[in-house]
Amino acid sequence: MTRRLVSAIIPASAESSEILLEQFRGLRGQVPLMYALIMVDAAFLGFASHDSVAYGWSLGMPLLLALASAVRAVYWLRLRRADPSPKQVRRYLITTTVVAGLLSLGFGGWGMYLYVEADLLRRACIALYVFIGAICCCYCLQSLPRAAYLVLLCGAAPITFCMVLSESWFMRGMGMNMVLVSVVIVRMLRTNFAGLLEVLRSRQEMASEQRRAQGAEQRAYQLAYHDPLTGLPNRRALAEALAMRLQGDEPRRPFGLLIVDLDRFKAVNDVHGHPVGDRLLHDVADRLADTIAGNGQSYRIGGDEFAIVLEGGRDVAHRLSQAIVHQVGRPFTCGKRAHHIGASVGMALFPDDGDDRETLMRRADIALYKAKEEGRGRHCAFEPSLDAEIRRRSAIEIEIREALERDAFVPFYQPVVELRSGVVVGYELLARWPRHGAAIGPDQFIPIAEECGLIDDLMLRLLRRAFRETRDWGTMLAVNVSPNQLRDGWFAQKVLALLAREGFPAHKLVVEITENALITDGQSARDAIAELKTQGIKLALDDFGTGYSSLQHLQMLPFDKIKIDRSFVTTMDRDPQAQRLVEAIVALTRKLDLPVIAEGVESAAAARALAVMGCTYGQGYHFGRPMAAGEVEATWRALSSRSGLSELSRLRAG
Repeated sequence: MTRRLVSAIIPASAESSEILLEQFRGLRGQVPLMYALIMVDAAFLGFASHDSVAYGWSLGMPLLLALASAVRAVYWLRLRRADPSPKQVRRYLITTTVVAGLLSLGFGGWGMYLYVEADLLRRACIALYVFIGAICCCYCLQSLPRAAYLVLLCGAAPITFCMVLSESWFMRGMGMNMVLVSVVIVRMLRTNFAGLLEVLRSRQEMASEQRRAQGAEQRAYQLAYHDPLTGLPNRRALAEALAMRLQGDEPRRPFGLLIVDLDRFKAVNDVHGHPVGDRLLHDVADRLADTIAGNGQSYRIGGDEFAIVLEGGRDVAHRLSQAIVHQVGRPFTCGKRAHHIGASVGMALFPDDGDDRETLMRRADIALYKAKEEGRGRHCAFEPSLDAEIRRRSAIEIEIREALERDAFVPFYQPVVELRSGVVVGYELLARWPRHGAAIGPDQFIPIAEECGLIDDLMLRLLRRAFRETRDWGTMLAVNVSPNQLRDGWFAQKVLALLAREGFPAHKLVVEITENALITDGQSARDAIAELKTQGIKLALDDFGTGYSSLQHLQMLPFDKIKIDRSFVTTMDRDPQAQRLVEAIVALTRKLDLPVIAEGVESAAAARALAVMGCTYGQGYHFGRPMAAGEVEATWRALSSRSGLSELSRLRAG
């Protein structure tokens, strides 16, 4: 019964809590005014009929109506500062509707009695008082249209009906006019309430969209700034934390930067498998957090490499570095087996060892190299005496310059494969240096070339050879561009001139940039890339998920492709969280209608899983290691001899 009463009084569309509260807020300001109008109208009606009816009708009835109205007005005035629940509001609305009907019935019935007993002139006055009072109440009850309908039905309709049936054409005209006004009022009430409901629905939808956007932003932030395995902030978060500490002109507090590298971790990971290695990394992260508790923040910045930003000076850094070496050197228990690893720590202090992020990171790395060189399981602070490493890098710089003069750097090519069809659609250009003596990888000579300003010359020489070697392959060629190159105002012209000179199709070239390039000098990057894009060169966002990742970067430049960083892909098969992050990136790129390339595909299972997710392309050792041009063509010839020219054409398809 109660449920049917609620449905009859409150429309089904108004059942939501927000709509109920909005109705209550609207009524709270209007209902006291409505009751004041009823008291005024009752006084006028009593005055208009004081000598035509008994005192009980001309004085007692208005006093009774005024008393009831005053009680309800006081009740609603007390609710002005209330904060009721939706359940209480629903009860208020039901009560108000019932009271409005009863008061209207009393007011309308009293008006009907006065109307019957009065002469023609007084009838017109009484009808106007009753009708105007009812209309004013309807305006006050716009937020509760069912109550307003009751006011019209019980208060104004009886006397209007009598006027329409009156013998006087004057009264009939007034009655018909009141009918028309009532119809307009009903329509207005319905339209206004429908508009209120639409506004509230739109507000609810906007709030829901905002909540969804905030949730997506939080998930993106988690993906962008945290390591999925350990839950620690990642390299990007470290870079931004250091940048915030070092910005501004005000005096900055001293702090220490520690780089922690695990000893013998690779052996445990290789012998016992990745699940044990992952568990070990998680336990190391917990021990680091316990060791530095309250003194700083730890970060995971690589496979088995961590960083720690410590509050305080040299004494605190030395004490905690020693504690970290000791704690990580204790056995780790995984299942029934104890694993013994260790940690080497390099430290750099601000401002003694550097006053910018790059210098602090580089000198902490130099100190870490020294700690490992001294036998691992040690901690070492950067000192000027460690300039042996600086001399080594200087020697490599000299060798790079000499190698450039001899054109000794060789382009290697790693295939990029369409996952669903297995077709090789392109190759990534990689630099190799067949250096005499000790081997040196690109991860060492490329940063040195960037530091000494040789990266532009190195890349252009490699590109020239690559254009000559691959222009007849019919496949895409991707090349990484460093942030330093994009700061060169002539970079785009150099690449375009090289394309024209070597006859390489511009639409077959893909320029890959990292998100760091957009941070260091975003405007220069946009200008250079815009000039290349006008000539048909494709643009890819490299290492998505590392560096200074931000979803804003996807809006800064018209990217044609996105590359998922290998750190997510290589752990995907053993870490459900990493797999979910890869799925999230693939889903994001599909929403943006951008092809996505997964780096670090090292197994058939990973390739199949990525294809199922909807990842477009794959790159990694599963499809092929980097090869010289001759090796690529020899592979084609071997395949063509075994499978025929159709297989060769398939592999070379662009």
